[in-house]
Amino acid sequence: MNYKIYLTETFQKSIKILKKKYRRIKDDIAGTIQAIEEDPTIGDPISGWNKEIWKVRTASSDVKKGKRGGFRSIYLWKSGEITAYMLVAYFKGDKQDISKKEIEEILKKLNQELA
Repeated sequence: MNYKIYLTETFQKSIKILKKKYRRIKDDIAGTIQAIEEDPTIGDPISGWNKEIWKVRTASSDVKKGKRGGFRSIYLWKSGEITAYMLVAYFKGDKQDISKKEIEEILKKLNQELA
């Protein structure tokens, strides 16, 4: 089964910002998005979100540090749903983890976007 991927405005803006420094990010992230289309459970569930908010690692072609030193994409997917919502992407070297408050703010923006 193929799942639908919705690229939120916040996600698209984060990619646009990262593209200034990491020119190949779109190609790097495209593979990750395709993998999520095939199986949304490829990421790791973020604790405290009932397996609805997921984090997936993506290696950067611009920085040779493997997946652990690459990008993080945060997405929303609920079991039984056919759509996964790409919420935000960031570079691990710039930011260690995303806070619960940041995720809550992004979810509010998503609700406004979908309304």
